[in-house]
Amino acid sequence: MPGTSRAGVDLPSAIERVIEDVAGEVEGRLVTVVAEYPAHLPAVAGDEQELAGVLARLTSIAAHLIDQGEVNVRAELLPAGEAPTAVGLWTEGLDRLAEDGPWALVNISFRAPSNIDSPIPDVLLGLDRRADTPAAQDRALALSECRQVLEGLGGALWVETSPRDRLAFGMAIPLMAAQSAGPDVSPLRRVVDEHLPERSEGAHTLLLLVEGDDLRSMLARDLVDAGYRVVLASSGADVMALSRAEHPDLILLDLLARAPTAFDVAMVLKQDRRTHNIPVLFLTSVDDAQIGGKRMEAVNFMVRPAGTGALVSAIHSVLNSLPSPSSRVLVVEPDDAVREMMILMIQAYGYRVTEATGPEEALALAEHVKPGLVLLNAKLAQERDYWLVRGLRQIPSEFEIFVLADAMSDAEGQAAMSRGASGYSETDKLPDILGRVRGRKDRP
Repeated sequence: MPGTSRAGVDLPSAIERVIEDVAGEVEGRLVTVVAEYPAHLPAVAGDEQELAGVLARLTSIAAHLIDQGEVNVRAELLPAGEAPTAVGLWTEGLDRLAEDGPWALVNISFRAPSNIDSPIPDVLLGLDRRADTPAAQDRALALSECRQVLEGLGGALWVETSPRDRLAFGMAIPLMAAQSAGPDVSPLRRVVDEHLPERSEGAHTLLLLVEGDDLRSMLARDLVDAGYRVVLASSGADVMALSRAEHPDLILLDLLARAPTAFDVAMVLKQDRRTHNIPVLFLTSVDDAQIGGKRMEAVNFMVRPAGTGALVSAIHSVLNSLPSPSSRVLVVEPDDAVREMMILMIQAYGYRVTEATGPEEALALAEHVKPGLVLLNAKLAQERDYWLVRGLRQIPSEFEIFVLADAMSDAEGQAAMSRGASGYSETDKLPDILGRVRGRKDRP
């Protein structure tokens, strides 16, 4: 893909830069541009300058077509297997997006201008023949060129003209983590195949992504010796294709992986119905002077005891202690980044997750979804003398409540328990909580 940045493009940063530029263009008018996007959006494929040019052009058009009001720029993930539903210009063929993905979906919407006599599609197409915004001085892209840029990446651009009082530019941009590099991985597979034990029906398949050929080979041999079937990925770009083809029981991702990052890969896996149920275990590589090299530790976003033996133990724990599909965890956490990290970790253990950002929302959801476990941010829990904890205990349904904080004293924890909490812990010990709760539920 010529011109594509190997590291990918940070879409939220590009959107914020475009908003700053367009704000200068509309200065003095009653027009504002606002953005909405998730706390973490995986990097998208493409050339940063080209994509910024597309975003700038479309946002600038929207800002200059209205006399006053808001231009809303919204970015989100479109799961694999789904396609946008839109009526308007260039919407034919959007169904093809369901054949691939996930995608980054960008929607630039604004109120349709009331002072234009010509049909909106004609007005927009006319912008290809004349540049009538201040951005034209910098050789602004025509709409047709914006469309060519996105289609060159495998994505799409369209214009939504329904409902009649709103207009929107829609864009589907491929994610770096969903792009298969298409390399010949047979040499990597042979490294493992030479050491594979006799294939048995009960053997679990692991998909392993580790930076560094030597470390990857060493870990593969150790895991094969432990009785697992191992499939190797040399980069995050290979993980999606291999996970669809091999249907592994567990995916292990090196947190040092870049372009795309392991976190991006995990988010993309969870957005694909073919892979979203596969548990993910994160790995980190640390220096160990005692063994004179590197070691891998299973982390689930935190460090486990050192050594390959501990890694095998962690793998065994994940594969053999997955909760039932009916188990649901309610996460109550106001910080978007912390909440998304917790959700990914909990989903890696097989739980379904419902999320809330505030006490009132949490209480309403707990009454509706009847979770098996509630995880509360400590500051929220302590508000109004543990009003939320006491309210949750009034719900006629049995579930455990754990209060979490980066650091929490025993006195604070005991205060929470005296108001109805089942326990308290540091946030980075979440897997221990999940394990203990699961163990108690499994007892006769």
